[in-house]
Amino acid sequence: MDKHIKEFLELYHNFRLVDSNRKHIATLQGTITIVDENNQIWSDYDIRIEISHAYPYTIPSIYEESKLIERDWEFHISKEGKCCLDIHHSMLLKRRKGISLINFYQNVIYPFFANHQYKVNEGSYANGEYKHFEKGIIQYYEEELDLTDRDYILKLIDSAILGTKYARNNTCTICGSPKFKKCCLPKINKLTLFGKDQLKTDYGIFASLSIN
Repeated sequence: MDKHIKEFLELYHNFRLVDSNRKHIATLQGTITIVDENNQIWSDYDIRIEISHAYPYTIPSIYEESKLIERDWEFHISKEGKCCLDIHHSMLLKRRKGISLINFYQNVIYPFFANHQYKVNEGSYANGEYKHFEKGIIQYYEEELDLTDRDYILKLIDSAILGTKYARNNTCTICGSPKFKKCCLPKINKLTLFGKDQLKTDYGIFASLSIN
């Protein structure tokens, strides 16, 4: 992690390491400057980046300290200023794969603040809106996994949690297609990446919806 922090600070001179003594966490503070497509400055945000000892298999916590963003979930930020950078499940996959601090800054942190400026100027986010909590999980299944049928989702999640073994070339017992490997297996493989604890939470959400 120290090497990646050094490389980050050499590239982004507006940041400094302010706390490397706290157990298991490095903290960076600095200013992120958002520019438009014509390289004109939109705004500056003072932010804090907290990185845990689990790096690179972690998601840094980002706090907006200049208070330019209204403290409301509509703007994807908590009352304490912690930024909700993306849909929870997308972050889980990034954490599982492992991150590079510089790439994470360029591809996740900077776009978050650029998107806020876009909303301020245009009235909506550039790439659409994402929801939070249970609604955000449902949205992820619908938009990223192309899954909308609640009962089907429950069967897939159940199989992913239990690690149920099916014959790859036999008729799928979940959806009835001729070959399991071509229908439900890829979906189950994707779901297992979220881990059993998250899948149990997801199951509870969809199970309650299917009752209503």
